[in-house]
Amino acid sequence: MGYLYLGLVALLFSFGGTCVKLIRPFFTPSMITFLRFLVGVFWLLGLKLLRRQRFRADFAPALKAKWGWLLFGAAVKYLAYITENTALSMGVSYGNILTRPVQIILHTVLGVCVLRERMNAVKWAGIALCVAGILLITWNGTPPERLLSDNIFLTLLYAASGIFAGLFVFAQKKTADGMDILDSNLVMFAAAAVMSFCAPLSQGETLPAAAPDLPCAAAILLFGFITGIGFYLNAKAIPLVSFQMVALMQSTTVFFSLAWGILFFGETVSGWIVAGTLLFVAGIVSMQMNTANAPAGSPPGK
Repeated sequence: MGYLYLGLVALLFSFGGTCVKLIRPFFTPSMITFLRFLVGVFWLLGLKLLRRQRFRADFAPALKAKWGWLLFGAAVKYLAYITENTALSMGVSYGNILTRPVQIILHTVLGVCVLRERMNAVKWAGIALCVAGILLITWNGTPPERLLSDNIFLTLLYAASGIFAGLFVFAQKKTADGMDILDSNLVMFAAAAVMSFCAPLSQGETLPAAAPDLPCAAAILLFGFITGIGFYLNAKAIPLVSFQMVALMQSTTVFFSLAWGILFFGETVSGWIVAGTLLFVAGIVSMQMNTANAPAGSPPGK
């Protein structure tokens, strides 16, 4: 079941850019972010009802003890989505493939600086491959004037999204020992929904530009499902399979995203983008497999 969960998660998250492209003609990036959180909360509540799962007896004490990390997780997840949705609204539907290597690099840095993990040649090589892949995709064979005006700005937005997404995972780990993963995600996504509604409300941009069509409505429902159920399935899968396979299967998301961009929107995927994607996927897999293969009782990466 772990492999099935991971396969579903990889497939689900690959539709993120497709959903934004279908919703964007009617809603601003701020409202897209709010709708993603709001519908995601309802999907999680529906899952709790379907499983007949009540809040645990220690929910209130855990909420009181973990409120700081829960609010931090909500804030960084909101920032991750608003930067990603803004960039997707301006560029191609597969642009968010850049968030994954940035997130992995951040986790490696946090492991060294916070958890005192050791670096080695394989990890440094993995980081170098990730950075090379990001730079290659950013360049994409474009002339310098366009690179400076468009590509770098979008890359910075995706880099910020990857950093904030990585910090959200860190917040999840900090709440995992005291709360059920479904309950903690529900609390953080609900708080993020409230945060994300402030921006469009203050700007008077809560109403759609026109009556949403059926593809837009379907994309909103799917986006919420990806947000709520996708993260839940991912958390369920990780304990069931080897860490190497988690890294490998999660990396397949980027190839699905490229395929949907070509199939649904006729977007061009150049050789530079393919080469950059292969580079950072190789970097991700090498870093995480190296961590998983660290000897028992030694710091990861030793």
